[in-house]
Amino acid sequence: MTWNLVETAARKMPRGAHLDAAGPASVVIRVCAPVIRSRYQGVMELKLLKSFHAVAELLHFRKAAVRVGITQPALSQHIARLEAELGVPLFERDRRTVTLTSAGQTLRDETAGPLQQLESALESTKRVGGLREKTLKVGQLQYISHVFLPPAIQSLKRARPDVLVELVELPSNEIEAAVRDGRVDIGFGTIGLTHGDDLVTREVVRGFWAVWVSKEHPFAQLDEVPLAQLAEQPLILFARAIAPNSYDFLTRLLERTGSRPRVMHHIHQPQHGVPLALQGLGVFVVGSYVIPDAPKGAVMKRISGFDSDLRVTAVWKPDGRTALLRPFLSGLPRLRQRLSS
Repeated sequence: MTWNLVETAARKMPRGAHLDAAGPASVVIRVCAPVIRSRYQGVMELKLLKSFHAVAELLHFRKAAVRVGITQPALSQHIARLEAELGVPLFERDRRTVTLTSAGQTLRDETAGPLQQLESALESTKRVGGLREKTLKVGQLQYISHVFLPPAIQSLKRARPDVLVELVELPSNEIEAAVRDGRVDIGFGTIGLTHGDDLVTREVVRGFWAVWVSKEHPFAQLDEVPLAQLAEQPLILFARAIAPNSYDFLTRLLERTGSRPRVMHHIHQPQHGVPLALQGLGVFVVGSYVIPDAPKGAVMKRISGFDSDLRVTAVWKPDGRTALLRPFLSGLPRLRQRLSS
């Protein structure tokens, strides 16, 4: 399959067909998003093919999602859409392995070259139009970033209203690598950011490990919750995929008390934790800064028995996108002071 075939297919696209222009990776097809009709019927958007090739190379959905910069459910939806468009399965999956089908191998082999050309053309188009210079990519965990990102984005928009902020969802243990390889311009993470001389870091928020319980729960009467007592309770925790290092750190601490943690619920959005705790379904364990305002009927208590300090750190390259980062970062210290006070 050649670039000419792709270009011809794009010109033949029916008038009024759906064009997804939600982000730089989904530029209008007539600009340079791929349309492949020479061998397969239907339209394949660039983002679907990028997701497919990431899975085809890594044979691992979570790792592929990290590479592409989207959540694992979103990547699975991309693959499902592609398989539905083609009418054939591209992967064989079980609980432990992912393998390409013969159709998947064919698609991988025949689209690898055109995809590389298209991505190169897309980057060239963005450079010519100045889009790359006006986009700030932020690697973050939605689980915690809702607390501190809005003021930073507002600060940037006041200084540079022409700049697009692109939020890239990443597990905390992938933040540094994403900054180093240029997938994002700045990242935010918690436990596990070791950085180095090649990266600049700044503490954004300082808090502590805490629990949320109802006012009727016995913990509500304590000044602090001992780790050993917490280990005996049914727990509500964030899903490990969100922040593997933080999750492992916390569960190891609980195991050292001699009790095996009883995790009753894993959640992906922090706002779901407190309602579960209020219903008596477990003790919600979370960073103190994640829920800044106390929901009605709930109380927060610090966990004791270990160094429970918890920090969110920003990390970026010293030579990267300084003109955009400066106004963005200026919104962060004020928020840190407010949350720490």
